[in-house]
Amino acid sequence: MRIALACAVLLTLLRLSHDVSTGDVAGAHTLYRPVGIWMLLGHTPPPSWLVHALWIVAVTTTITMLFGLAARASTALSFVSAVAITSLSFSASAHWSHQYNVVFIAQCAFLGACCGDALSVDWLVRRLRGLPPIDRPCAYQWSLRLVQLAVAVMFACAAFHKILHGHFTLRWALSDNLRHQLLVRFDLAGLARPPLVDWLIDDPWRYRTAAVLNLISQAAPLAACFFVRRPILRGLFGGFFLAETIALAYVVDLWNPHWLPLYAVFVDWDWLLRRRVVESEPPPTWSPPRAARLFVFAFVIYDVLTALIPALDQKLNTYPFSGFPMFSTVLAKPPYSGHSDYIVIGDHFEVTAAPPIDLPTQRWFDHANRGMFEERDPVKLEKRLTAMWKQAVRRYPDTKFHAIRLYLTMFEAPAYPAPAHFEPHPIAIVGELDEAGLFRTMVGPFEPNAITLHALHVDPGGATLGYYKDDEPVLLPFTGTLDGDPVYTVATVGGLPWLVSSHADWKWQ
Repeated sequence: MRIALACAVLLTLLRLSHDVSTGDVAGAHTLYRPVGIWMLLGHTPPPSWLVHALWIVAVTTTITMLFGLAARASTALSFVSAVAITSLSFSASAHWSHQYNVVFIAQCAFLGACCGDALSVDWLVRRLRGLPPIDRPCAYQWSLRLVQLAVAVMFACAAFHKILHGHFTLRWALSDNLRHQLLVRFDLAGLARPPLVDWLIDDPWRYRTAAVLNLISQAAPLAACFFVRRPILRGLFGGFFLAETIALAYVVDLWNPHWLPLYAVFVDWDWLLRRRVVESEPPPTWSPPRAARLFVFAFVIYDVLTALIPALDQKLNTYPFSGFPMFSTVLAKPPYSGHSDYIVIGDHFEVTAAPPIDLPTQRWFDHANRGMFEERDPVKLEKRLTAMWKQAVRRYPDTKFHAIRLYLTMFEAPAYPAPAHFEPHPIAIVGELDEAGLFRTMVGPFEPNAITLHALHVDPGGATLGYYKDDEPVLLPFTGTLDGDPVYTVATVGGLPWLVSSHADWKWQ
């Protein structure tokens, strides 16, 4: 298990090497926010020398963990340094993603394990010195079981959230939800659909069956934790962890090869290698160490709470402890057994540049910066647009950007049996930035039955007021009352629609 965890951490660091540099780190601009361990330093971005040092420590100690040199200390140092680097990769985002968490949650569960007593440099050194092998009665199983539980909880949590969002029904699976989830994943991002996805979304029986199988494969690894003395069943149920990881790659194009070594936690290696292991009996007065009991208790409670309570992980910000919603919202309307149109709200950037941007560049603007349309604070919106502009200049040095407009857009998926696709309806400009650095917006707070203009570098004279309701792409004139859920208020100035405010009641989807 030590070897497998070290391999998973090394693969994670390899993938992160493209996201967190040792020079101009991700958090060294105005969007920096501390994630996880970086909260100890407040809102000051770490200096580049510290990030460089963390990289050296993380790679070195993970390699020594792999070979079992000072195994317990190496595991602890690898965990702290690698988690710090990973947390920093999300310091410029409003929320952190979940692609690396399970590796570090498993490594955290492994802290304190007697992991250098076999198959390690530590063991080899003792043998060369003529010392007897270390045999600690009842000292190994708690670490093995805790790591296994930590890995299994990830997918089990995803299945739980899907049932929860479906109000404890199977509407997540037995509706058009997966069809719309795949459209959001590919069409909304401007990505080409894999052939398997085209085949799935073409027929309700296919995508609903795939959704049911997804729930089963995500719940199954948790069952492996109960078959402690049934190695074949434990391996089979754990095999669903591999199946789900591979399915995520081929169905939703989320490739996570750094998860694959974690399957080792479900394998009884002594049984597989036909090794007969005789465990030493503990003394009659033996009891588990108090520190180990407290660690296991605290870990399980905190991991389960952050995994199951929606949004608690992002509020506590204690990376890597996390929930794993994994597309858990229900993107379908009642009646769930039937078919109906569905509207998804998203971003669209209108970019004026010389030469005009091509389709891959447009996809980068719309996909890499998705979610910006939700920002209703003009100060934060300007910072995010400015940061995006600077990143675009670095990414496309041969393009001269003149202006960027962010549109709040309704993407409409026609009901089956119409071909699965999105029809975009840009309804209002959220904000605009030009090459002189001038920022324009009319975004402000929502007021019931009122539309108050908060124009910033936009002349509000002669504005025509209207609103959209219930996610329908039809502009209604404002007559003094606002009804519907959600509501988007709009002021049309000089033929351009500007978003003024929005409001939506909280509800499960």
